[in-house]
Amino acid sequence: MRAFRTTHLTLFLVGIFISVFELSAQTLPDFTSVNISELSDQQVELMMKQAQSMGYSQQDIISLAQAQGVSQSDLSLLGARFNAINSSRVSELSESPEGDRARKPYEDSLKVFSRPIGDIYGLNVFKKGSLLSFQTTQNIATPQDYKLGAGDEVFIDIYGASESYYQTEVTPDGTVVLENIGPIQLNGLTVKQAESRIKQRFARVYQGLVADEPNTFLSLSLGNVRSVSVNVVGQVEVPGTYNVSALNTAFNVLYLAGGVTENGTLREIKHFRNGKLIASLDIYEILSNGFTTNETTLESGDVILVQPYTNRVTLNGAAKISGRFELKANETVSDLLAYAGGFSENAFTETIKLSRILDGEKRVADVSKDQFEIFEIKPGDVYAISEVLNRFANRVVVQGAVFRPGNYAVTQGMTMKELITKTEGLRPDAFLDRAIIKRTKSDLTTETISFNLSDIINGEGQVLLQKEDVITIFSKNEIKEEAYIEVLGETNNPQLIEYSEGTTLHDAILLAGGLTSYAFGGTVEVSRRVLTDNVDGFNLSETQVFSVDLSNGLVEGGDFELLPFDQIIVRRNPHVNRQQLVAVEGQVNSPGQFAIANQGERISDLLKRAGGINQFAFIEGATLIRKTEFYDEPTDIEQQIEALAKLQEKFNQTPELLTESELALLQRIESDIQTLEERNANNQSLSDYAKKERIREVIERNGLSNIKLKQAEAIGIDLQKILNSPGSASDLLIEEGDVLIIPKKTETVRSRGKLLYPTTSRFIEGRSLKYYINNAGGFDYRAKKKGTYVVYANGDVARTKSFLFMKFYPKAAPGAEIIVPSKPLRVPVRVQDVLAVTSGLATLVLVITQINN
Repeated sequence: MRAFRTTHLTLFLVGIFISVFELSAQTLPDFTSVNISELSDQQVELMMKQAQSMGYSQQDIISLAQAQGVSQSDLSLLGARFNAINSSRVSELSESPEGDRARKPYEDSLKVFSRPIGDIYGLNVFKKGSLLSFQTTQNIATPQDYKLGAGDEVFIDIYGASESYYQTEVTPDGTVVLENIGPIQLNGLTVKQAESRIKQRFARVYQGLVADEPNTFLSLSLGNVRSVSVNVVGQVEVPGTYNVSALNTAFNVLYLAGGVTENGTLREIKHFRNGKLIASLDIYEILSNGFTTNETTLESGDVILVQPYTNRVTLNGAAKISGRFELKANETVSDLLAYAGGFSENAFTETIKLSRILDGEKRVADVSKDQFEIFEIKPGDVYAISEVLNRFANRVVVQGAVFRPGNYAVTQGMTMKELITKTEGLRPDAFLDRAIIKRTKSDLTTETISFNLSDIINGEGQVLLQKEDVITIFSKNEIKEEAYIEVLGETNNPQLIEYSEGTTLHDAILLAGGLTSYAFGGTVEVSRRVLTDNVDGFNLSETQVFSVDLSNGLVEGGDFELLPFDQIIVRRNPHVNRQQLVAVEGQVNSPGQFAIANQGERISDLLKRAGGINQFAFIEGATLIRKTEFYDEPTDIEQQIEALAKLQEKFNQTPELLTESELALLQRIESDIQTLEERNANNQSLSDYAKKERIREVIERNGLSNIKLKQAEAIGIDLQKILNSPGSASDLLIEEGDVLIIPKKTETVRSRGKLLYPTTSRFIEGRSLKYYINNAGGFDYRAKKKGTYVVYANGDVARTKSFLFMKFYPKAAPGAEIIVPSKPLRVPVRVQDVLAVTSGLATLVLVITQINN
C-alpha cells in the first residue's frame, strides 16, 4: 500500500503542470503520508520543465502543493530540491564548453512563454494568468454520456428492500468483476448504458429491481476517472503527448500545450480518433456563445491537430475590439463586426473603409451599411471604421454672465433673446452695454459681431443665431481692475484685503489681525492714489498721504473711510523693543544673563550689575565676544513663533486637564503660529542682506577667497582702563548677544608653531619673548622668524618688527600664545631649467646683434 501511494504521488506531482485539469477530475493523494524525498531528481526536474512549458514558476508548484495539504516541512524539502537542481544545472552549463548550446533550449523556451500576446483576436484566451485557469471540476454529477474505459473507478449502490455496495475498477479488457455476479463488459458504454446493463445482471439476484412495483433500486456513479494520453501537434506552443483526465476536452489540452501560435488557426482545430475526424473546435464559437457544440471528451490515442490559419483580416478604428480576426470562407462583414463586439460609441456606422489586394495591387472601397450582411471577406482585407466628425451640426456656445453657460441647440430662426431665456437669464453683474458673437464663416474664418444686450432684453432689436456661434456676455466685475486695500507694517497679519464700499481704517486693521505690541501708538499713514490733471496728453498719478491719529484708540480715529487701492502703513514704535540679552562669564560675583536696560548701557554698567570682578579675575585677559553681520539671528517673528511653540507644548503636556478657556487659547495659538510662519516665509531684512553682499563683493574683488566669514568674533578690550575710567572710549556700548568673558588668572605662556619643542612655560616677569622661544628649543629650520606674533589673552595681537638686520619681538604676558609660522616651500631650480633660460638669453643676444649689424 505504501509503494502504491508513493507511485501515485510521483505520477501526480509529475503531472501537476502537465494538466492542471486532472487535479479536479481525480481524487487527490494524501500528501501527508508520502515522503517527497522518494522522488528522484529526474522526476523533480521533469516536473519543473513541464511547469515552465506551461508558463508557471516553481513557486506556483509549491503554492498548489500547500493548497493540497502538504506539510510545511515537506514544502521546505520540495523547495530545497528545486534549488539544488537549479544550482546543479547552472554549474554544469557554466563549466561545460557546450554551455551556450545547452542553455539555448531553456532560453528559447523562456522566450516563447515570455513573448507578449499580439493583436490576434482569440489568441489571448490561452494567456497564462492563473494557476487554476480552464480546469475541469470534480464537484459535478457523473456525466450520463461519459463512455467508460479501462482504469475508470465505478461505484454501484443498491438500496431499498435490499442494500449492497460495490466499488470496482474497469479492467484493461473493459470489464468489471463483481462478487457473486461475475464479469460485466462495460468498455465503450456510456454511464447510462452501463447502469442499464448492470441492472439487468443484478436482476437475477435482486428481483425487486425489475418488479412491476420495484422495491429495490440501483445507482451507478464514477470515482476516480482514468487518465488518457493525447497527442497535440501542429501550430501550438509546446506540441507533444499529454496525460490528462478523460473528462477533459480538446480545449483543455490546448491550454496545457501553451495555446495556439500566431500562425495557427483558431476556427478549425481538428480532433481525430482512430484516424477519423470526429470534431472541429471553433474558439470563436466559445468566445461568442460561451460553449461549442462539437467539443467532446478525450480518449487515449486522440490527436489534436492545429493547422495554419487560412483567412485572416484586420479591423482597425472605432470598433469595440480591434485587431486581426480569422474568418471562414462564407462569413461576411456583419460576422466580423459581431466578433469585434460591434461599433464603438463614436464610430461612423454608415460605411467602412476597405483596403484589398486585387490583381497584384492594392485597392480601396467603401462598404455601405446595407452591404454588411452580404459583403464577403477575403484574405488580407484591412477594414477601417472611421469616427464621427468632431463638430456639431446645431450647437451654439454661451459663456460669461449667464446663470447656465454652456452648449445649446440652435434651431432655424432662433434669436438671441430665446437663447438667453434657455440659459435662465442674465446674472446681476452682466454688462448690458455690449456683448459679442464670434461667428464661423463658410471658409472656417471667424468674424466678430457686437450688439447692445440691453436692447435685446427690451425687445428693441434682435440677432438671429447660426450654428457654432460663440456668444460672450461680459461681467461688470471682470472688465475692471479688482480693487483692494493693502495693510503693511505692525499688524498681526499684514495682507491685501478686497475692497468693499464703506470699509474704514478700523475695519481694515481688524481684518489684518489687529495691531501688534510693537505698533506705534500715535498716527497711522494712509497713502492714496491721486490722478492729476492732463499734462501733455498724459494723466500723471501722484500719492496723497493722510495721517490718522490713533492715540486715543481705533474707536475714535478708525472711522476714516478708505478708497480702492489705499495703502495703510502701521509703523513700529521705536521706544518699544523686545528684551535684549547679554551674558557675563568668568570671574565676576554674579555671572549669567542680563537684559540691556537702555541703549546707552556700557561694559562698566554691566560689570556693576554683575557685582564687579572678584579677586581671581585676570583683568588683562578680558574679552568681549560679539556677533558679526553673518550671524543668523532669529527675527522678531521667529522669536515670537518660538515663544508660542513653547506655550503650546506646555498645554499639550496635559490636554485632559485643560479648561474650556485654555482649549480656546490653544486653538488661537495654533492659528497664530500658522499665520506667523506664512509671514516669516516672505520676511527678509534687506539692510542685513545688502551688508553681507557688500562684504562678499569686497572679498571676491580683491581675491581674498581664504577669508572665512564668521558669525562671531572676539574684541580685545582694556578692562583695567574701563574700571578706572567708566564712560571712556575703551568702555564700549554693549549690544544684544554680547558675551563678556573675564577669565581666571593665568601664569603661563604657550608656544606654538615651528619650534623644536612647542610647550607651555611659566610666566616670569621681565623675561623677553626670546626667553620663552628658547624654552621651546628655539626656532625650527623652517621657522619664519620675522613672522612671529603674539596673541594676548584679551584677543589683541602683536607682531615682530624689523629694523635693518635687527628684530624687535613683542612683549610676553600671562596667558599669551606665541605663534611661529612656517616658511613657504621653495622648489629647487633644476639644471635643465637653468640651461633653458641661458639658451634663451644667448639666442636673444644673437638676434639683437644681427639686427644692429
